[in-house]
Amino acid sequence: MQLASTKENLAKRILETADEEIIHYIQAIFDSHPDQWFDDLPEGIQASVERGLIQSQKGEGMAHEEVMKQYAPWLNK
Repeated sequence: MQLASTKENLAKRILETADEEIIHYIQAIFDSHPDQWFDDLPEGIQASVERGLIQSQKGEGMAHEEVMKQYAPWLNK
């Protein structure tokens, strides 16, 4: 649980800073490890993303615009 707390604290500090140098430095760190975020996801989430990509490649699923139209009544509540 300490990792989640640390991530939350970092996110809060990033949102609160006005120091562009810090933001650029953090961006450079993420850019130097572009694929690491996926490996850090739980296995179930990784599997779900991979299933979604396969479905998309097969032409299955719905376009974002269609989903937004279908669920707009619930989003505006």
